[in-house]
Amino acid sequence: MSGLQIQLLTYSDAICKEEDIMVAGVFYFSLLEQMIKADKKITEEEIEEQIKKNFKMKGLILADVKIIKMNDNTLTSGSSKLVPAAITASGSINEKWTNGVDREEFKVLQEYIDFIIKQIAKEILSGKIDLKPYNQNGKIPCEYCEYKTICGFNTKQNNNKYNYIDKKSKDDIIRKMKKDLKNNGRN
Repeated sequence: MSGLQIQLLTYSDAICKEEDIMVAGVFYFSLLEQMIKADKKITEEEIEEQIKKNFKMKGLILADVKIIKMNDNTLTSGSSKLVPAAITASGSINEKWTNGVDREEFKVLQEYIDFIIKQIAKEILSGKIDLKPYNQNGKIPCEYCEYKTICGFNTKQNNNKYNYIDKKSKDDIIRKMKKDLKNNGRN
């Protein structure tokens, strides 16, 4: 909603439009070589398990038990070791441990991504390129940015301000997206 982490949804939206399909999820994982730290000597099996845990995909899955099981065919119940989902012992989705949305919510996300991309494009074309890095719970990208001396972002000058992102529930985010789309003549 804040314009961060839109890359995967942008790709999936483009694919869905091109192929007239509905994706089952959008995931990413680190391709970096994994280094395992341990306080004690651990077995090869424990090392392998830790590496697998580090490679668990992050992202968003369609909240459907059948789809979750297709993405992790070893999962019967509990948390998946591959995707951000979990199934209860009774066979339903564990909402607390699943980063998922239903089909309608996914369509709202797709439409909102399209809206955000067009909004960003209009701002760029109109010359709006404000320095406004995000601040999410005190975490800011400037701490790790190689270009901070070139950028010159400083809250003490030039009216530089952070884009504060507060934590919201999934339901609040979807509701706000629907409202924004409706207010802009979409959906």
